[in-house]
Amino acid sequence: MRYLFISLGVFCILAGTFRSASADLVWTLTPEAWIQQEYTDNLFLDKDSKESDWITVVGIGAELEALGRTGGMTLGYRPSYSMYYDNDEFDTLRHNADLDLWKDLRRNLRWSLTNSFEHREYTQDISRFIEDEELIDPEESLRRGLEPRSINYARTRLDYRFGPRDTAYVQYGLRHEWNDNPGEEDSVINMPRAGATYWFNRIYGMEAAAGYTHGRYDESENVNNWDGRTRLMRNFTRHLDGYVQYRHSHVRYSGDRSGYTLYEPSTGISYRFAPDGRLDAGLGYYYRDKEDNRSDDGVVFNTDIYKTWEQRRSSFTMRGGSGATQTFLGTDAQGFTLYYRGGAVYSYALRKDLDWDISADYRRYIYKDRDPERRDNLYRAGTGLSYMWTRDVSVGVNYNHRRVDSNIRAEEYYENRGTLSVTWRPRGWRLD
Repeated sequence: MRYLFISLGVFCILAGTFRSASADLVWTLTPEAWIQQEYTDNLFLDKDSKESDWITVVGIGAELEALGRTGGMTLGYRPSYSMYYDNDEFDTLRHNADLDLWKDLRRNLRWSLTNSFEHREYTQDISRFIEDEELIDPEESLRRGLEPRSINYARTRLDYRFGPRDTAYVQYGLRHEWNDNPGEEDSVINMPRAGATYWFNRIYGMEAAAGYTHGRYDESENVNNWDGRTRLMRNFTRHLDGYVQYRHSHVRYSGDRSGYTLYEPSTGISYRFAPDGRLDAGLGYYYRDKEDNRSDDGVVFNTDIYKTWEQRRSSFTMRGGSGATQTFLGTDAQGFTLYYRGGAVYSYALRKDLDWDISADYRRYIYKDRDPERRDNLYRAGTGLSYMWTRDVSVGVNYNHRRVDSNIRAEEYYENRGTLSVTWRPRGWRLD
């Protein structure tokens, strides 16, 4: 747990420095506590030998928030303890700590820092269906173990706006993973990146980005990935842009594993059809030249769609996307992966104090570098009720179903999971 203490120490130092440098901040402290009872009919996510169990989770936490005219911060820590009725060897003290920090250095220059630390035995939060995915993580269909692992992800970033539609950024990301299971590797992944968007005039513009990823693993071969893309854009209307793009990646491993060079031209459109709605759709062709004198190619659909409809008592959110990515997260470098995803969430206020939601999600991952090639289809669906018992106490009931279909039959499984939770979260206490 030394990594948790180091993370919390860094969080506190940054928070103290931020407070002394910004006297105009409004500070708020919000405590919380919860207890939940879970039931799963397939604890080990096994196709043929399903084992059920009851899991009780008790947790406490606090969130410190600071808001000011030129800066802000959110610092949270939420430890909890999970207790398994039939498999108490997996009882775990979970930790979750998050820091979000931003500061306007100048009028058009913002610095931000995010850090998240998580230690838990269960890796997949199946209640999350729609999220802003900066990193596609196909590992969610691969890992099944219940041995605890720790993940810390940090990112610092500078954003600069130098025109009405002209922006530039530089960032550095660092991801650490530590596993208690000897069969799973520890890893360190460094991810510096930079990019810019510049419009030559009202009609034509250009976008460029480049990055480097270095993944270091305990047993697997280390990986180096240089990647970049450039996009020439043409504005047609206030909300519609067209583009042609070229993407290039150079992947090399430290041992005998075959690296490759990726060439991917594409063309498409970007359509902003609402303040909270967008559509990016492109058609591309990829060609991979491998070090072992082999190659593969194919058509790739680069899409991303997002839209939320808000009504007086309801909301509906949908998101979808597809593309190709190099996957280096988790305990192994999966390499070149094609992905497709789509999901939706509908929520409705049955009463002032009672909300209902239903959600569905589909994902397809094609792991081109696995031998044999692996193709997974993930289906998830869920529904739940949330009841505000008092102003500070809420009660939730949720049901979730997850299923994995694969061309490798031994990797298939399905799980049903139900959760009953009671959460105490009062209004924040003002710290003057």
